[in-house]
Amino acid sequence: MSILATGVPVAWLVARAAGLVAFGLLTIAVTLGLLLSTRVLGPKRGKALLEWHRTILWASLCMVALHGVALLFDPTLHFGFLAVLVPGTAPWRPVSVAAGVVTAWLMLMLATSFKARRRIGQRRWRQLHYASFAAFSLALWHGLTTGSDLVGTRGLIFAAVALLPVLWLTFLRILTPRPAPKQRRQPPPPAAPSRDEPSRPTAVAV
Repeated sequence: MSILATGVPVAWLVARAAGLVAFGLLTIAVTLGLLLSTRVLGPKRGKALLEWHRTILWASLCMVALHGVALLFDPTLHFGFLAVLVPGTAPWRPVSVAAGVVTAWLMLMLATSFKARRRIGQRRWRQLHYASFAAFSLALWHGLTTGSDLVGTRGLIFAAVALLPVLWLTFLRILTPRPAPKQRRQPPPPAAPSRDEPSRPTAVAV
């Protein structure tokens, strides 16, 4: 891709913008998932929250894909397919970039898990979604340590805005006990005949 008058490659600008948007969407998706889990907005909005949670997670994943593709065209970093897909193979800041690569794979696993929800069961699906905390943490660390957009005060403000709702809802989820599942009411057993009542004669066909 061409280079702007400022000397910055267009691919690098696209990669930076796509990465920031991807993290913002991931933060919203995690927040919606916690709102769904804590039931702060009531049980009636659970279906709508689940749909928004899944849609925004896929949108974030699309921006991650754009982020990775743009890095392939950056003439200064010289990223190849292995650097974008395999953690630890990047020629520039391999540890920080590896955190972003792992985040992308975790997001893909979470996004595709919605189709396997019925197969693996609700309980395992919920346990699998604990990986969203790892994805969010790695993505935040990747953003703060890899690029130059979140350095100093800007990085602190960015991290605080992203962390506050996630931490608050996480503590609320931990401290609030989940309601016990409703048990089906069993029909009462049939009453045993009283010994005082005379037994009815049995009709015999002749």
